[in-house]
Amino acid sequence: MVYDGITREKGRADRIKYICPKAKKININGKLSYILNCENPCTSSKCGRIKQITIHHNYRFNSSIPRDSLKWQKLYRLRTICERSICQIKNFIQIKSSRVRNTVSLKSDILLACISQLIAFILIFKSKNYDKPLAIKSLIA
Repeated sequence: MVYDGITREKGRADRIKYICPKAKKININGKLSYILNCENPCTSSKCGRIKQITIHHNYRFNSSIPRDSLKWQKLYRLRTICERSICQIKNFIQIKSSRVRNTVSLKSDILLACISQLIAFILIFKSKNYDKPLAIKSLIA
């Protein structure tokens, strides 16, 4: 089955649409139609077999972006970069082994760590070193 997009209709849940791999979607005079190139079709439909999966049943398994797409890979890469930077902030101020008992002091420590992290990212951006956004330690050292 091949990913064909998301079906959104009024009054119904959003559904991920998968079609037969031998079906082609063609735009004829502004109207979409399907052409099935199969010798032994499994259904009598013009577009072959269609499987629609509702997203809200399992958000982790049925994501609105197909996992093998380029968009998913870019989003996942951005997510891992964000998680790594949060981990760097936590390690920078040693939040796991913090000896500060006052919440105001802890908040100020976190704020200073975030400011230093942001300054490092601005330096990376200004130096046009986009391909290595996690090379903060090598930039400062």
